Amino acid sequence: MDTINRRYIWLFFSILITIMVGAYIFNIIKAPSLSKPYILRSDAGEQTNSYYVVKDTLGVTILETGLPVQVDDQYIDEHNVQYIVLKVDGKNAVADIVTKKEDSTNNSSGVSAMNLPYYKKSIPAQAAPGTHVVIYHTHTDESYVPTSAKASQPGAGDIYQVGNILTDSLQKSGVSVTHSTNAHDPHDINAYHRSRKTVTQLLTEGPDAAFDIHRDSAPASAYITSINGVDTSRVMIVMGRSNPNMKTNLQYAKKIKAEADNLYPGLVRGIFMGKGSYNQDLYPTALLFEVGTETISLDLAENGVRFLSDVITHVLASS
Repeated sequence: MDTINRRYIWLFFSILITIMVGAYIFNIIKAPSLSKPYILRSDAGEQTNSYYVVKDTLGVTILETGLPVQVDDQYIDEHNVQYIVLKVDGKNAVADIVTKKEDSTNNSSGVSAMNLPYYKKSIPAQAAPGTHVVIYHTHTDESYVPTSAKASQPGAGDIYQVGNILTDSLQKSGVSVTHSTNAHDPHDINAYHRSRKTVTQLLTEGPDAAFDIHRDSAPASAYITSINGVDTSRVMIVMGRSNPNMKTNLQYAKKIKAEADNLYPGLVRGIFMGKGSYNQDLYPTALLFEVGTETISLDLAENGVRFLSDVITHVLASS
């Protein structure tokens, strides 16, 4: 009798474990991904087209990005024209204009700032005493292929060095910085859940802002520019539209972009508002920056955050 009972007990727990494992796998398969897709490569090292292409209703490309693009996502481009995504078919999307507003700080001729030969140099800003920001990386594997020969290095991505340069540049301007090097691998749908613990801890320091530093997956042409004669990466600000307080974060993002447009036109290619929260619901001045793409070299990304640091310092000083 004891043997029979033990068999029933073992059978019960076996069935229970099977159900739990099945439910977990089903949840993983069905859960929407907020992570940029991995870059698929053939044995010859050729890259497949893994990024999204968003065009306006006239067929003009307005955005190329590795970020997932969904219906109702929005994008504010370099010239502050705001679009909303109407349709997504595979990696192709169509968006229409919501608002069209040329900011006075932008290039009034309508020519892309990327094509201008020279930008004015900013007057170095110095942050007020006690100014503090925190920096971290949700996708700690992200790297730059021309520099590291691979797009992903789990736990040791080039993105750490981008964070180091941003940290050093801000500190030279008088900003106190805590740069977390916590790893949040693997690069999957749960990466933001893991990094949420990191940013929650960082926010106990009461910073003026919290920045999650990434790199995008898009053609190099979408991110390369020249500022003051220096070849550099551009930057894109990413917002989570599932954040119930997104308007506050977006206001801060627009302030960063406006200052960048004034100091270094073309540095900020736009503001993307995608599905998800990107942990920005935790803090009103939490932002995500995409610094370049995997197809550019690390030194261009480093130059990009040096310019970005100057922009951030000016914003912090004005606050």
